[in-house]
Amino acid sequence: MRVAHLIHGLGLGGAQQVIRFLVAARSPGFEHFVYSCHGGVFERPIAAAGATVRIVPRRLPKLDPFWVLALARQMRRDRIEVVHGHLFGDSLHGYFACRLTGLLPMVMTLHNSADARTGLQLRGYRYLLGGRTLPVACAEFVRQSFVEQHGEVARRLVTIANGIPDRPAAAAGERAGRRAALAAELGLPPGGVWLATLGRLAEQKGYEVLLAALALLPPQTPDWRLALLGDGKLRPELEALAARLGLAGRVAFAGFREDAAALLPAFDAVVFSSHFEGLPIALLEAMAAALPVVSTAVGGIPAALEDEREVLLTPPRDPPALAAAIARLLGDGELRRRLGAGARQRYEREFHADAMARRYEASYRQAAAERAGAA
Repeated sequence: MRVAHLIHGLGLGGAQQVIRFLVAARSPGFEHFVYSCHGGVFERPIAAAGATVRIVPRRLPKLDPFWVLALARQMRRDRIEVVHGHLFGDSLHGYFACRLTGLLPMVMTLHNSADARTGLQLRGYRYLLGGRTLPVACAEFVRQSFVEQHGEVARRLVTIANGIPDRPAAAAGERAGRRAALAAELGLPPGGVWLATLGRLAEQKGYEVLLAALALLPPQTPDWRLALLGDGKLRPELEALAARLGLAGRVAFAGFREDAAALLPAFDAVVFSSHFEGLPIALLEAMAAALPVVSTAVGGIPAALEDEREVLLTPPRDPPALAAAIARLLGDGELRRRLGAGARQRYEREFHADAMARRYEASYRQAAAERAGAA
């Protein structure tokens, strides 16, 4: 079956990672194409996973009828059988292209909750949910938010939890080697408790709250370091904030790292400070690496991990609460071990990429069967 994924760009983002993992975990008989209006850091990894990547340029912002026509032409050339839209603009343009090519219904993933949408997007999603789509939520929280927002029109929404490939555990010697190499690269001392945070340097991720929380840690807190694995437009602003808060010697901005998952064994814990989320891929990476997590209780995170058993949850936008949770983790090695082991067990049960891929493939078959039945 020939499946086309629509994504507005191949830069940093969780949806791009989902596509990459779906392609890599595909069953025999599935061939994946990725249509994007521009490239980015994930273009090469997605192609390496086995997809055919097509850059289909876009001329206009918002609604671009020329892009709709270009997508439809490319679908015909590639003999696409099922279309999978990932973000709002991709799904809307893809839906119109599918109408032109006779490829409805279209699979459509909702990667963030309804309350993260603008009014225009909410109206657009209501139109798509009421049309010939097979809508999928990346977490149960996301599904529930759209049902609450749209009611009966969202009745077909199903949940397919994000998943990632398994990560082999690193031996103690390998961990030490990765820590030493990364410390030299980032200019940080290798000692102390190492914290990581992963994601785009964007408003959604709340990194200003994380830096403020670190500045509140009491003097008796065990020695620590933080590496931000990611890049984005807020980097200069966040670097300046870290300097103002006196954190420059402890906080390193590592930039985008294609090998971020492989680097995680160099760390002792992971912190997330997002204002809103669906089910972030970076969280699943931490779980697969058996790392303890401190996170804001937003989106699908509280459903993915149990507070005090598999994660330490804090309210969003609350630096003192986040600081208290981080201080607990820094000062208690047994707590770190217990939370990390619990997170790993939860990942093995619920969030493996193979399970995600099999469920999406069932959706692709359903879309093709519904189209054949309507013919």
